[in-house]
Amino acid sequence: MPPLYLPFALCVLLLAQGARAEEPPATSEPSAPRAEGLPQTLDLARMPDETVLAQLLWSRSPDLVAARTKIATARGDVVRSKLLPNPSLDASWNTIPIGKTNPPGLSDPLGNVPNYAFSLSTLVEIAKRGPRQRAASSALDAATLDAYELLRQRWYDLRERIAEVAAARVRVSALTDLQSDAHRLTELQRARAARGDTAGLESDRAALEEIKYEANLSDERQKLSEALVACAHVAGVPCEPFTDLSQASAYLETGIARPESGDLEARPDLRSLAAQQQSAEASLELARNRRIPDPTLRLGYVRDQFTIAGNQENSLFAGVTVPLPVFDRGQADSMQAAASADAAGRTRSLLLAQAERDEAVLATQSRDIDARRRGLQDSSLPLARHLVETFDRAVQQGGAPLSELLLARRTLGELLLDSADVQLLSFHVAASLARNGSTGPVPPADLAPAF
Repeated sequence: MPPLYLPFALCVLLLAQGARAEEPPATSEPSAPRAEGLPQTLDLARMPDETVLAQLLWSRSPDLVAARTKIATARGDVVRSKLLPNPSLDASWNTIPIGKTNPPGLSDPLGNVPNYAFSLSTLVEIAKRGPRQRAASSALDAATLDAYELLRQRWYDLRERIAEVAAARVRVSALTDLQSDAHRLTELQRARAARGDTAGLESDRAALEEIKYEANLSDERQKLSEALVACAHVAGVPCEPFTDLSQASAYLETGIARPESGDLEARPDLRSLAAQQQSAEASLELARNRRIPDPTLRLGYVRDQFTIAGNQENSLFAGVTVPLPVFDRGQADSMQAAASADAAGRTRSLLLAQAERDEAVLATQSRDIDARRRGLQDSSLPLARHLVETFDRAVQQGGAPLSELLLARRTLGELLLDSADVQLLSFHVAASLARNGSTGPVPPADLAPAF
């Protein structure tokens, strides 16, 4: 092979090696999760398990699109941090004669005098790749943990919206019974007033109470519709209501498991801040290492045709270029990285202290609400049900007026309304406790590497 083509052969070899290098697969939307097998409608009567709910949110929630894009960007930065700098190929045509030649009278000066030089150069980084890779890896961990924290919050949002649907379903059922009893009481009072057994004022009072329960029932049905809309906004798919009252009651009674104390350090957002601090510290090390100059090594070949003057026809040359860090030694990058590391550390400390305070307050609220709920479930509701059963038997045997049974059933209905409100409040407090801790759904496969 003629020596003139050696640099080109070397360039082709390098390009072939680069083409065989492993590259990440290119897709139209690399951060989009798979949605096969996920429900198109969230039917609360056939509630999917917690893992499916998390997958549904990860696939459908608009709030998580930006989080997935941030993860994809961070993964690209990790890949970039592991790549070597691209080499450079330089070619030049030198000693182009102008005017008289030396020696004079040469034939074909452009063919006999100029020389051709080809060189390859590459940057050699010193103490840069390690810190850059650690910074990118920690940034990827932070992005993944931030995405999981957002998923965790949306998961609890969805659980609470479902609880509101369940509570509204229980209240609609109780108000329906109360409105029916109020109507029966109104008819009874009117019949008694027509016979002269009672004053007409009692009939009017019963009618007003019936109108009040009708208005309350209409308001509660509107709240049920609003709760279903809010559920759909969080889930990203339409929500279908509970068809059975027992299902709604069971969902409220099951509630959310109370987190164990002492797990605040494992909260995803706090872990993310720790990863951000590590990334900033690695970036600080990288900025400080910019004081170390990175040389550029160069190796070349020269084909000189001016042999008549005694020049060497074929030769190699080697060189090195060293930048002088006189002015920019990474001072600005050091300031930014130090500020980012300090901000991440301080934010983590403040959030941890706030979480510890919130845990104590929420634990007190939880104990108070649990005591109130136990009072309703263990005392008030059983007593009200017992009175209804007693008056029902007495009315059937003619030992008590129907109005007394209706009033007892009204008291039971109002207690059921109070119980639904207390259960919903207990659900919200349990969700707040869980949010304040580190518990959450099983992370999707895209987030699993951070756990």
